[in-house]
Amino acid sequence: MCIKPNGVSQSLLLMAAGSATVAFGVALAAGWEPGLRGEWVWRENVLPVRMWSALAAGIALAVVSGVLCRGRAWETMRPLGRALSLVLLILIVFAFQVAMLNAVGVPWVTPGAYIVSPNATTYFGVALDVRDPADWIARYPELLATLPYHAATHPPGFVLFFLAIQRASAALIGQPSPQLAELATGYSDLFGLGLAPPDAAAAVASALAIALVGALGLLPLYFLARRLSDPGVAICSTCLAAGMPGLLLLASSPDLIVMALTVLALCLGYCAWRGKSALLELLAGLTVAAGVFFSLGFALVGAWAALWIVFGALGSGDRRPAVRRALAAGAVGLVGFAAFYLALYLLYGYHPVAVAVKALSAHRGVTAVEGARTYWKWVLMNPVECALFAGLPLMVAALWSWRALGDAQHCRLRAFLISWLVLFALLDVSGAVRGEVGRIWLFLLWPAALAAGAGLASGPERRGSAVALLILLQVVQVVLMKGYLTMYSIL
Repeated sequence: MCIKPNGVSQSLLLMAAGSATVAFGVALAAGWEPGLRGEWVWRENVLPVRMWSALAAGIALAVVSGVLCRGRAWETMRPLGRALSLVLLILIVFAFQVAMLNAVGVPWVTPGAYIVSPNATTYFGVALDVRDPADWIARYPELLATLPYHAATHPPGFVLFFLAIQRASAALIGQPSPQLAELATGYSDLFGLGLAPPDAAAAVASALAIALVGALGLLPLYFLARRLSDPGVAICSTCLAAGMPGLLLLASSPDLIVMALTVLALCLGYCAWRGKSALLELLAGLTVAAGVFFSLGFALVGAWAALWIVFGALGSGDRRPAVRRALAAGAVGLVGFAAFYLALYLLYGYHPVAVAVKALSAHRGVTAVEGARTYWKWVLMNPVECALFAGLPLMVAALWSWRALGDAQHCRLRAFLISWLVLFALLDVSGAVRGEVGRIWLFLLWPAALAAGAGLASGPERRGSAVALLILLQVVQVVLMKGYLTMYSIL
């Protein structure tokens, strides 16, 4: 007999998740391109792919996750064992990401192509033209109008990220090897950029660095889940998040930086509130400021926190002290936020308000074509696409866990998830994004793992095998998406 936490059979859960994965595979094999034809779709892949190393990493991820989540192994594990296990989990995810980056084209060449290509992103090309970073930052509001797509609609954070790696590469590489020189020539010929060998090395290093930042986001996710619930829920949630298709497939997308900063900011903010730590409150504010320095959309994290406070207070038996403590923590965080931009202004003359005004205006101009896209169809399609990049097995498990989330022990987690769902719904009906939302809203997808983890952790007798099988299904979905769909349009 199978264990039935909260009256729900894990066997039926796995059957439902497996059926969703099979149906998705059949749809892709039949030629389905997620999106709306005539408006925007994830195009069919026409290139051969190499999957063996990715499959090996996926199996390792499932096995390790099953071992960590089995019985009450995690709850009884020593702190050093937990730390080493989390490091191992991150390394496996990073290996999976690298395998995905090398699955198409020439191994260890394609990852840099994703960064160099002006069609995939323009940040790296802009970084190559920056000679004096201090002067460039000071003049950034006026430079925005001259920048290409992507860079023209964002603050300078992404460009400076690539510039730092490019400068480090130039400093570390003395006499470049013939292979590196050949790589630089190949990139230059393909994309029309004049690249020195250190620049080509920086492109590859940038892709790997972004993937690693995304994988490291699992650490604050674990600690946030641990604070919101218990160790069992935390490890189940972290393992499930490690198998998210968006995290594994979009390994060189700068959106992973935003994703990692989001969970870090929310983790620091909540830990600061719970521990009444002014230092953590300042760090949370600084993290939000850094996130906004990369993407203006990161301001949504502040709205998310505000909704979280509201729903947390409504579910609390002691509302006024909880709200006062949250407001006090927010005030200290605001000091950290302001200090970040005050320092940039005093040191470099950076004007964040002017940048925000011009970047938002550029965003409206660049995305004006989206006005022709059908509003109501994308309101329906956006959640579907987000479910694909969060993972269909994960979303089935998250929906299956609603009964477990009703337990009193999950009241803190429940308030967090409600705030997330409300923010997601508001963004969807706003029609702000119509197409490629699985990448753009990647920073909003990881809470689904917390919901699923709460349900699976309520049945510890079989949770290890359930987590392992769900991750295997996630791995199958990742392989299907990589095989049938084009994740990056390089040319």
